[in-house]
Amino acid sequence: MKKIFKIIFYLIALSAVVFLFRAPLTQVLLSLQNKYLPCSHPITYSVGSFDERFGISKEKFLSIANTAKETWEKSIDKQLFTYAPNGDGELKINLIYDIRQEASQKLKNIGITVSDSKASYNDLKSRYNTMQADYLKLKTEFESRVTAFQNRQNAYAKEVVYFNANGGASETDFNRLNKEKNYLDTEFIEINKLQAGLNSEVDNINALVVVLNRLVSSLNLEVKKFNTIGSDLGGEFEEGTYKESSAGREIDIFQFDNEGKLARVLTHEFGHALGLEHLENPKAVMYRLNNGVNEKLMIDDILALKKRCGLSAL
Repeated sequence: MKKIFKIIFYLIALSAVVFLFRAPLTQVLLSLQNKYLPCSHPITYSVGSFDERFGISKEKFLSIANTAKETWEKSIDKQLFTYAPNGDGELKINLIYDIRQEASQKLKNIGITVSDSKASYNDLKSRYNTMQADYLKLKTEFESRVTAFQNRQNAYAKEVVYFNANGGASETDFNRLNKEKNYLDTEFIEINKLQAGLNSEVDNINALVVVLNRLVSSLNLEVKKFNTIGSDLGGEFEEGTYKESSAGREIDIFQFDNEGKLARVLTHEFGHALGLEHLENPKAVMYRLNNGVNEKLMIDDILALKKRCGLSAL
């Protein structure tokens, strides 16, 4: 009897452990299945965090995601993904708005159109040089006016202290000081306006730098990365990433200029979700630079998928 109770106790304990850790255990099992039995079952996906500042509806986003996943499925005539509308897909797709998309939007707002071409890069570089020169000129003017303002403000303060300590100012000195105070008040407002303009110029230049560095990566140019002003936005520019951990599998989308590029970035990241690595062919969707340029699968992409799924290359 004691032995039966012991078995029942262990079964209850095991059930409790499985219940408490069912989510991470499920992820581990799915990860193992994807690693050792690739393409054996469709990967369920759903939308995770969705930032509406991209200006795209969730319905349109899902439609484009469907196009992206079908790009892989049609190449081998096999269902590889399925959408989980209840949100519990094993693969979460997140739309994350940060400096990358903000920079692209800021350039659009000031009338700068960007395309993934050397001509667009050269145009942006020329604009960068002009904006940088204008910024340095504005910065010099700002610093000069600030210095002059501070000198006159200090002189005004000293005179006020002097007259207060010596029984007050004459009518002439009082009117002169009052006039100086009015000037300082007006100049303070103008300097603040100048600083606001300077800050706006810095924002525009930094946005241009972010996009320029993206083009440097996208076009694989042998040039140095451009530097931002007053902040560090270095590193590789990635429009999307795929990550996998015990917490689950996720695709993060950071930037796209249009629906076609969004489809391309999603296709690349769906490829990683299938277990595909980067390819050396610059025209392949799975090329190491996920730059939103190549829209169709190349033979290298298809062969890599067939190998991953254990299908004949013929």
